[in-house]
This record gives sequence, C-alpha cells and structure tokens, in this order.
Amino acid sequence: MAYIPGVGGVIYQSLTAGTAKASFTTEIAINDTAGMGALPTVLPEFWSPNDGIGKIVAVSARGILSSTATPTYTFTLRVGAAASVTAAIALGSAALTTQSGITNQIWEFQGEFVVTALGAAGANSTLRGVGMLHCAGIASPFVAPLWGGGATPGTTAILDHSIQNYFNFNVACSASSPSNTITLQFLRIVGLN
Repeated sequence: MAYIPGVGGVIYQSLTAGTAKASFTTEIAINDTAGMGALPTVLPEFWSPNDGIGKIVAVSARGILSSTATPTYTFTLRVGAAASVTAAIALGSAALTTQSGITNQIWEFQGEFVVTALGAAGANSTLRGVGMLHCAGIASPFVAPLWGGGATPGTTAILDHSIQNYFNFNVACSASSPSNTITLQFLRIVGLN
C-alpha cells in the first residue's frame, strides 16, 4: 500500500535484510542500498503546512547483533539527506553496553515521532519522538529508551520539511572488531495520519 497524504499507510516495508556490518566505530547506515535497495523516503509534501503538524510516523525494526568483550552500540533513525549521519534524529538511543561475547542476539527497535511545529525551509521544524529498544544482548535490564534528538525529553528542532527526506537507520559501535557485527533484518515505516 502506498502512502497517501492525510490518510496514512505504509511508507516503507523491507523485503530483504541489510548487509551485515562489522569492524566500524563511526556511525554508519545499516539500511544500506546494497542489501535493502532504495532508502525509505518522503517528499516535501508529506510535511505540507496544511497536513504536517501532528503527522505521526511509526517505525519498527528488528535485527541481530554480536560482540566480543563489551562494546557499546548506539542506534539512530535520522531523517534528512540520503545516508546522513548528521540529520535530525527522529529516534535515538544512548550508547548501550552489550554483554560479553554474544552471538546473533535479536534486537527490536520500536517508536513513533510526531511533527509538533513547522518552521521556515531549512532545519527549522520540530519533532518529538519516543520509543523502546529491546535486546537480550545488551546489559540488564535489556531494554532502553529511544528519544527524538537521542535524549530525553525527545524533542529536536532541526527537521527540514522542505526537502525530500530519507529515513537513515544508523548504528555506531565503540570498538572495531570483526566479531562486533550488526544486521538489520526488518524495517517498516508507517504514516499513521
């Protein structure tokens, strides 16, 4: 089902898994075009002045991660230019410490964000995001909050509604090792209104 402004619907549904990532420390896209095809995107009309405020986007992602020792993983869903590691964080975690020596532990990232104010063209619009990340491979209690801007209270004011926005699902790892791997296996993005 295609997204229809003002009605809601699926913006993106992955049909394949992303390419496994390993030996990295900087933030990288794990919804890579090599593994998952074209990046999820919305046109500027998605945030149109008559329809943009109160627009809710729901995100559901699942995958697996492995680690040696106890590196941290930081998850971010960014909205902006394609493959951006600096665009607005619609949903993001703190650095999450993994358990030592885990293999293929499932993780689940679920959250929603809403546009609360449309500003002038440029990175001037505000969104608020809240969600949860569950993973048996991170330190107890195995769950972590996701926030707009990457921190509580979940508000960021740098969304640019005037451009074609890509949804970049990114991760950073604190230690480079072939054993520190992550794979995005499922991604769904839905416009709820």
